[in-house]
Amino acid sequence: MLELTPGDGCGNRFLLVNEQKMSAAGESAPQLAQRLCGSTYDGLLVLGAETGGALPVVIWNRDGSDGGACLNGLRVAACFTGQQRGRLLMAGHCVDWRRIAGGYELDIPLRAEQIVIEERMDQNGDPWFQVEFWNPHAVFSKLPDGQSLADFAASVSARRDIFPHGVNVEVVPQLGHSEELQMRVFERGVGETAACGSGALAVAAVAWRLGADHCVGVQMSGGRLEVQQAERGHIRLRGAAKVGPPQSLRELLRSAPKVRV
Repeated sequence: MLELTPGDGCGNRFLLVNEQKMSAAGESAPQLAQRLCGSTYDGLLVLGAETGGALPVVIWNRDGSDGGACLNGLRVAACFTGQQRGRLLMAGHCVDWRRIAGGYELDIPLRAEQIVIEERMDQNGDPWFQVEFWNPHAVFSKLPDGQSLADFAASVSARRDIFPHGVNVEVVPQLGHSEELQMRVFERGVGETAACGSGALAVAAVAWRLGADHCVGVQMSGGRLEVQQAERGHIRLRGAAKVGPPQSLRELLRSAPKVRV
């Protein structure tokens, strides 16, 4: 019977599965994500066979779509290996990682100046930021009066002229006024989530553009991530990650909504 492992990365909850074992069981990743994730998990992490010193990881959103790059998912995959350090490959990007006190650190091969940020104005003349690096993001300082995050994110994502592949929407009060920020996020293919690693990086990039120091803390309902411009021009992202005991596919199908790490 196929087994999957639940994991948690700063509030982002995933199921991890071995690609070879999944294929041998006759399962497809998009369908498995749709069957198992529901409202309990944000996505399915599929781990491949290590090649060239890097462990391939693919994320599938709960709606069965390709999740692209997921930085919280990478830290959970790092935790799953049981090692102290290593290298992961996701969406064509190799990311080195190491275990640290309180969690895991990703060394992201990306310079702050490589992150494309375009300042735009909403219908009220208030600025917001389109941020592009590995996933598309839209960063706002507030929600429109009387509008929920889900409805607002739907209206932003509907701008296919700007976001042809959908978008993650982040709302950050006090953006640009502090190195400690609060964030809510609505992820494409998932919905509102307790955390988003790439969203935290996008928010930090905007904060840097607006004059924040090199190290930015992003607090979400699931926990805190720290994003730092480091030596060699790379960006480091730190936060908690854990995995729980494996569950059989049968158990997950029967009781997935009740599974907790």
